[in-house]
Amino acid sequence: MAKRTDDRDGFGGVLASFWIGLAVIAVVFGVGAWLQADSTTNEVCSSPAAVRVDDTDCSAHHPGDLWVYYGTGQRAPAIDGSTAGASHTAPDGSARSGVPDDGGS
Repeated sequence: MAKRTDDRDGFGGVLASFWIGLAVIAVVFGVGAWLQADSTTNEVCSSPAAVRVDDTDCSAHHPGDLWVYYGTGQRAPAIDGSTAGASHTAPDGSARSGVPDDGGS
């Protein structure tokens, strides 16, 4: 005589797998957000012509100069280099000034 299986057992396993998978996805997104908030962002001073200028007294140095930001892994340009790829939005975390005049990440 064949043993009868209950379809609910199979559905319960699928449901448990769904919730475990959802929890893993939530943890991955949470860790990513936490790492991004703690990531270092470099700030350099840029002229209105999108050229890096001396960081000393950025906005008081020349009218129109402003801080631009480079995220983790992006290389900041040297003085007189183009800042065209930089963000004009300050990061949620902290920004690090003092990028060497010859650029860096």
